Amino acid sequence: MKILLSNDDGYDAPGLEILYSTLKVCADLFVVAPEKNHSGAGCSITVNQPMQATTHENGFISVNGKPADCVYLGIHELAPWKPDLVVSGINLGANMGDDLLYSGTVGAALEGRGLALPSIAISAAAFHQPGSKESMEPNYETAAQVVLDLITNYDLGVINSSIVLNVNTPNLDFSSDLKYNITSIGTWGARIPPIVEQTKDQVTYWTSHRENFPSNKDNVDIVVLEKNEISISPIYPKFSNEEFLNKSFSLKKK
Repeated sequence: MKILLSNDDGYDAPGLEILYSTLKVCADLFVVAPEKNHSGAGCSITVNQPMQATTHENGFISVNGKPADCVYLGIHELAPWKPDLVVSGINLGANMGDDLLYSGTVGAALEGRGLALPSIAISAAAFHQPGSKESMEPNYETAAQVVLDLITNYDLGVINSSIVLNVNTPNLDFSSDLKYNITSIGTWGARIPPIVEQTKDQVTYWTSHRENFPSNKDNVDIVVLEKNEISISPIYPKFSNEEFLNKSFSLKKK
């Protein structure tokens, strides 16, 4: 198997290095990742400016572009072979619910759709982000072992290759007792208003995560991860909804 690895945290992120070390036992690997952190980049791409690729001592290649750019260039120009699979991550922190719209980890995986196998976005939950008073590193080793398990012990070939498997793992040690769940996408609810800071010279704005979120059904990604279980959400990037169009949508003049 040939796997293209990427992420949105940057080519030197610890999650990417652990993922590489874990998967090299089962596949040929090639790494193309952003030269700097692009968390929140979603599916955005670089336009109207050139990009360059830099090879580092460990063989990883960085690109001065977005996560989706890295996968696109990896598939079409940089990798020595056409990959069977794209794995994006391991992201620092979970990617679930409405935040999938913004996730660069998911954006990179979506760029790999249409290969021989479904792409995988892998994220490791952290209870607090680094820099907070109670910061805690995610368990990258568990996330990497979950990906290895999926690749070696499950038949991914039966899954539509246009699908992305969005995988979130709890902050626990890997074991055979960890439960795998196929989940739907939950919701975090409405975003809170921007935080405004005003000084004598300027006004600045900060975005923030939600402080509270509504209840979700038992089979959604957020609830499953709260139970310290593994969430696997199939994402099918099809923007039109034929059922909605055929049954309930029409334009009416006032």
